[in-house]
Amino acid sequence: NALILADIDHFKDINDRYGHPVGDRILQIIAEIFQSSVRADMFVARTGGEEFALIVEGASEDATYEIAERIRALIEQTPFTSSQTGMNYGTVTVSLGICMASEAENPEDLYTKADRALYRSKVGGRNRVTRHSATGGRAGKGWLLYKKD
Repeated sequence: NALILADIDHFKDINDRYGHPVGDRILQIIAEIFQSSVRADMFVARTGGEEFALIVEGASEDATYEIAERIRALIEQTPFTSSQTGMNYGTVTVSLGICMASEAENPEDLYTKADRALYRSKVGGRNRVTRHSATGGRAGKGWLLYKKD
């Protein structure tokens, strides 16, 4: 089990340059990419202005990284163009941070560590995936389970 946090790079600049309706549409497209890129039993949520969270169950750290990297690459490769005017809004990228549940003491610690990994993606140049990858984590945390009704 793992938590992936994502943040759209330079989103404020997008809103400032093109306006909030364009920013809102970009958020919708990115949310659609998240939803279409993961299994139906995974939980995706928008957690803030330009932030998303993904709960991954039953995947190794490497598999979780591959999920995050696939999402990152899909967003980077998506053309963000107005269907009405044909205006190209340029490349949009995201930074992502990963923490495995086995590396955290509780849900708050999991979020904090995933957020730190996300921060390292941002300061490391953006448009990348960073793992928390602490050593000596305990396996088998049962508190990060999402049951889809």
